[in-house]
Amino acid sequence: MRDADPAASPPAAPSRTLPFWSLNKIYWLLYILPLTAWFAMDGTEMFFFDKDPRHPERAWFKLGVWLFLVNAISLLVWREDKRRAERGDWRVSENTLVYLCTLGGLPGALLSMRMYHHKSRKWTLQLRLFFWSALLVAFTFAVWPHTWSYANDARWGICLFSLFWWNLAIARGIVRVHRDATRVLARYLGILAALALVFVGLAAGGVYLWESWKGRPHDAWRMASAGIIAGGLVLSAFNEVWLSVRGLRGKIPGWDPVAPQEAG
Repeated sequence: MRDADPAASPPAAPSRTLPFWSLNKIYWLLYILPLTAWFAMDGTEMFFFDKDPRHPERAWFKLGVWLFLVNAISLLVWREDKRRAERGDWRVSENTLVYLCTLGGLPGALLSMRMYHHKSRKWTLQLRLFFWSALLVAFTFAVWPHTWSYANDARWGICLFSLFWWNLAIARGIVRVHRDATRVLARYLGILAALALVFVGLAAGGVYLWESWKGRPHDAWRMASAGIIAGGLVLSAFNEVWLSVRGLRGKIPGWDPVAPQEAG
């Protein structure tokens, strides 16, 4: 029996790999780590050295490092997605590109479109990028109250806005997945609400006790902002656990990974 002709065999399908820059990785690299570092720096000055951390030059430095990091990674993400599009590989989701803009990455996105000629004609995506970037600016300088420095307003405004975006986006995806399982959906929403209420109260109460200990006047907005930040972080951790326990990581519609035939 003759062997098959190797030249007549169909070519092997190109190897396809999942993108490195997933929405989840960007969230932990560009949100949790910087936020933890900011809390550590501000907390060290306030609790251990008993110094007033209100120095504009420090706030501008922290904000500048943040924006440089975000926009550098934005360039890398767009470049990777361009290369994956050229070879028909798994793609970076558009939600990842939008999330970078909620972190202040719009300049990097616009530069990437010009450098790599990628998605430069997809006006719907560009509208989403500008829309969320405009909401970020409005939230930072209109909703979030002005403090002692515009840089400080911007860094905390970015933190809270991206936190809201993340939790709303992931909760919306989980609800869509569980919409036919009423009992599971009710359990998820119940735990989510309970955790938010408990940790918002604990954080606000903690600030109240700290102000009493330091002999400072009680500031309702300071307690509210601490509650919002703490509640958002706890909800993020809970959503991460829910994704892992339920096996939903990478399976929420519109998130990574995006199959080549589904990419725009």
